[in-house]
Amino acid sequence: MKKFIPAVLTTCLLSAAAITWQVQAADDSARLVSVETAKSEQVSPTMWLPGNVVSRTNAPISAEQTGQLLWIAEAGTQVEKGQVIARLDKRHLELQLAGQQARVRQYQADVAYLSKQKKRMSALNQKNNTALSELERIIKDLAVAESEVTAMEIMVQQTLLDIEKSTVVAPFSGNISERFAHLGELIEVGRPLVQLVDTQHLDIRVAAPIAIASYLQDDAKVLVKWQDKLVELPIRSWSRAGEQASRTFDVRLAADNLDLLAGSAVTVSLPKQKAGMATLVPRDALVLREKETFVLTLADDNTANKVNVLVGQGVGRWISVSGGISSGDNVIVRGGETLRQGEKVRVENALIAKNN
Repeated sequence: MKKFIPAVLTTCLLSAAAITWQVQAADDSARLVSVETAKSEQVSPTMWLPGNVVSRTNAPISAEQTGQLLWIAEAGTQVEKGQVIARLDKRHLELQLAGQQARVRQYQADVAYLSKQKKRMSALNQKNNTALSELERIIKDLAVAESEVTAMEIMVQQTLLDIEKSTVVAPFSGNISERFAHLGELIEVGRPLVQLVDTQHLDIRVAAPIAIASYLQDDAKVLVKWQDKLVELPIRSWSRAGEQASRTFDVRLAADNLDLLAGSAVTVSLPKQKAGMATLVPRDALVLREKETFVLTLADDNTANKVNVLVGQGVGRWISVSGGISSGDNVIVRGGETLRQGEKVRVENALIAKNN
């Protein structure tokens, strides 16, 4: 009996140690996260509106001369300003130029001859050896010949310009999104050849309700969301006149240097009322998905709780949200990207609330 009691005690101690080790192991396997505390602050309420990414410069490039199309750039070609995008047959212009230059030389010869005649007749007239009317006729003919030289030189310059325009160049850098003509076609003046789109200087265009116009400010920053990205962009410009049919006005955001293509769809948060109290969470607390946005809160039992939210106005590193979040809630700001609902977590260095 005396030997049995120590054995039982030893077994109990080992079982307790095993349970303690298992609990400790479970705690160690819990995901390590950082948390902050949601707060309340005055923020302008917002509304989310659909927007489209558009190029600031998007134009059809048309022919300025008539001629057969000899070459044209392919759709999708990236071109720089001044780069050739199409060539037209210019042989008829070169022949026209040769004829005009020959006539210039002819008129210049007439001017040279009449200038000599004028000098000779002036000398004779001073000696009363010729009639004054003959001198006046030569002076008139010389003036006409000089005018003809000037007019023909202008025509030569015009033909040179026409020859230059038979080579179509890009007026700005961009991408050829579409071409409207094919090799061998006879092109008339004004015929569109390609559609050229500036892919570097982009805007986000929003058709906003006229009712919110009074809450917009030039250069104010607003939130833009697409896929799993959320960024702040400045308002570049907005129309002070609305469209009567739709009761909307045009708002444009500067979207340069974003990984977006013209034609992409985004959603934009614009202020719709005067400032009021709102719940704010750190931006890092937002988990963005293509079809939802949510925040993970920390429950009393150290488990993660998923709360779907609507995003509002940004204030520094904070952002207003509406949904099941209240001021004072502990939200996970790091380590929560792949957490599941109800998953156990460990708080890094315990809970430190940051209300700055």
